[in-house]
Amino acid sequence: MPPSIPSPRPLPTVVLSREIGYGTARAAHRAGELVRVRRGAYLHDDLPAQPWARREVVALAHCVAVARQLPSRPVLSHESAALIHGAWVGPTAAITHLAVSAPPHKPDVADIRRHHAPDLTDDEITVVNRLRVTTLERTALDCALSLPPRRALPIVDSILRMLARPNRFERERSEVAMSAAREGLRTRVADLGRRAGVIHARAVMEHADGFSESPGETDLRWIAVSRGLPRPVLQLRVATDEGVFYTDIGWEFGGASPRGVAPRGVAAEFDGAGKYAETSGPGSLFAEKQREDAIRATGLIVHRYVDRHLRDVDAVFARLCRGFPQSLVDGLRPVAALMHLP
Repeated sequence: MPPSIPSPRPLPTVVLSREIGYGTARAAHRAGELVRVRRGAYLHDDLPAQPWARREVVALAHCVAVARQLPSRPVLSHESAALIHGAWVGPTAAITHLAVSAPPHKPDVADIRRHHAPDLTDDEITVVNRLRVTTLERTALDCALSLPPRRALPIVDSILRMLARPNRFERERSEVAMSAAREGLRTRVADLGRRAGVIHARAVMEHADGFSESPGETDLRWIAVSRGLPRPVLQLRVATDEGVFYTDIGWEFGGASPRGVAPRGVAAEFDGAGKYAETSGPGSLFAEKQREDAIRATGLIVHRYVDRHLRDVDAVFARLCRGFPQSLVDGLRPVAALMHLP
């Protein structure tokens, strides 16, 4: 079965100094019973062992603390809203993003970022786990406009996954739902005219795909398409002598037989050893080797990557190009709109 659809994360327990007493809070913090999230707010839950999980819990706790400490009922937006919805947010800093209708009348404190959003309507605000946040669609738009494409694409991919709920085993239905959700996001970008960030947002919406099943797969795809490789098929169906398998991303050239000199395509697999990795049972490594051997026997070149590989973008891209026709590789040009914002 494919991985589940992302969903809202449980919110951690946050206690405020003003509720339990400032002396009590300081004493509990010194004793290691509470973790300070921001001034006057503490996390009461135990922190996970994994560094990424700790950062995520602290970021969520920070959102809860800000929402409870501010006198008004704030609307969380951008990466904070994405995190609360359950989207794939990258390394999370303890900064909470808020959408405000009027220009901020004073500078933000270091851990709060207010975004002037006079166009935010009531139907673009929803409640998730008792926190007011921008809707999935508005959150995707805000992140695509404000973040570098490499950081925005996993968020928009996961939001598309939540909106369309694709299933690799129901391709036709999923494609229809995906097309409708993506077109809705494209339309929202088009309605913005020449606003700052629109060029990058348009490219992100164009390349977003809810068939991505992890942020690592999305990052691998971003490396490929931002440097000019054709858009791949996600969850590419490969019929082999051992059964039908699906590759994370793949390109099929056609025309070459499995025993031909030229490969019939290239497949790339991402093995998440961190945040979204699936647990492996006994014998899984042997089964995975059998699967990969069967896929290679069809004439596909298979490249496999893990988290550490993605740190060297040039090396990943050079390896991805192995197996593509040299004439295609020689003509590749980076897609400026998918590269980093200045």
